[in-house]
Amino acid sequence: MRTLAVIPCRLEATRFPGKPLTLIHGTAMVEWVYRHARQVSSIDRLVVATDNPRIMGYVKDFGGEALMTSAECQSGTDRAYETSRILSQQGDNYDLVINIQGDEPAMHPSVIEQVIDMASQNKTFDIITAACSFERSVDIFNHNMVKVIIDNARRALYFSRSPIPFIRGNQPFMPTSLDPSLLAHFHCHLGIYAYRTNALARFAGLPIDPIENLEKLEQLRALRQGMSIGVAPARYLSLGVDTPEDVPLVEALLTHNGLFKHS
Repeated sequence: MRTLAVIPCRLEATRFPGKPLTLIHGTAMVEWVYRHARQVSSIDRLVVATDNPRIMGYVKDFGGEALMTSAECQSGTDRAYETSRILSQQGDNYDLVINIQGDEPAMHPSVIEQVIDMASQNKTFDIITAACSFERSVDIFNHNMVKVIIDNARRALYFSRSPIPFIRGNQPFMPTSLDPSLLAHFHCHLGIYAYRTNALARFAGLPIDPIENLEKLEQLRALRQGMSIGVAPARYLSLGVDTPEDVPLVEALLTHNGLFKHS
């Protein structure tokens, strides 16, 4: 199974302009993501997909591969799909396309490996992603940390920014009142997706869904259209960088995950 990994990277972000080149422990965010993905031996080709020449130049300077894609791409998935199409037109075809979000510099290589392993072993899912357990009750109430409900076959039932499942009888439902023994029922979604090539093409052609638009979670588009999403169990948490205030949190997580050591 040939595997393409794409790191979608857009320089201009509303809440955090220049985000991909922001320094995390002295290294640009996009380079951290690339470094970790490069450690995964089952990836046949790794590409940063961007619409900005600065990112293109930076990636090439550190020895990575970058591809210029359209500024019209509305999401990272659209950019991953365009990358897959461009390479296919060049005669370079893949069975699996991995979308590794460019703003998650603490994504552990083992998580990427687990997603690819699940995709290769289980052909029933259209899309594979990953989730880990929550370590702190307070994080369940963080709207930037997406929760996912998973059935006994590791199939995603729903994703939400709200705390799901809701615990009836635990009033008020808040971090200080949550029994730590209940943490095992909550799963934190991680920013990685593996698409079979035909599933990626189908997803890219779907219209934005009303529920997706409410939660601002594009994976809900797939669920609402009957596409199946498998969820690989991960050991390591990963956080997205949405604002400058997230940088110290991710720097601490890089250290916690064993991906950075202070000299």
